[in-house]
Amino acid sequence: MATAGYMEQLTDPIFKLEAIAVNGDGDRAPFTLSIYDGGKEGTNYYCWVRCPYIRDYDLKIINIGKSESLRDSLEFIKNFLKHSNTQLINENGQHVDLPPLDTWNN
Repeated sequence: MATAGYMEQLTDPIFKLEAIAVNGDGDRAPFTLSIYDGGKEGTNYYCWVRCPYIRDYDLKIINIGKSESLRDSLEFIKNFLKHSNTQLINENGQHVDLPPLDTWNN
């Protein structure tokens, strides 16, 4: 589940990526992604996703466990890139991959 709203003070990101986004028309734009561990909320866990290329605000991702909320965050970004026909490259033009969804299995 994802919700938008107030952004709390965050520590260092769990995951950070800087790349160049190339859309289907060949347009290029800076792409930064940071995922932060937010903590526990009731019986669920949440994390924050900061990606100005996709959203002007941070996105709160909630799930039943810490690893699940982190995987959901990564899946959200992967799905956006796939459905918007956007590829990530580095400054040398080489393709950049996001880590596999099972990166945060606990």
